[in-house]
Amino acid sequence: MSHPETRLSAGAIDFAMHYRDDIAGDEGLCIEVRADVDGADVELLRFDCFRVAPHYHYGPEADDERLMLDATAAGDSLEWTLGVFERGRLPAMIERAGYESTAAALDESVVQAVLPEVVRTAKAITSEHQSG
Repeated sequence: MSHPETRLSAGAIDFAMHYRDDIAGDEGLCIEVRADVDGADVELLRFDCFRVAPHYHYGPEADDERLMLDATAAGDSLEWTLGVFERGRLPAMIERAGYESTAAALDESVVQAVLPEVVRTAKAITSEHQSG
């Protein structure tokens, strides 16, 4: 990890972001959706907005279902990921990952209020690494 983690709170969840360039032949921004689950800081979802093989994970610390992103259909992986957040898809995705109580506790208005800062931060981290 070449960039320190930036974490933004959105009520029941946090967005944790860091840039990864420690993967052979690939790199990009990781956005983790994290929450306190039974007293532990748990990664519920992870969006790996990589240049070559973008993908996302349901329950990386549990069943870790990984789905590849089709860049032809989805376009830029970071824009796709931010769109998922903006369209209010997080509760359903968190529930699918197996964290029903966290999904139920999520206040979408709080998430939407934090999203402009998530977008700015994600783009700033990515820009720093693409120009550096």
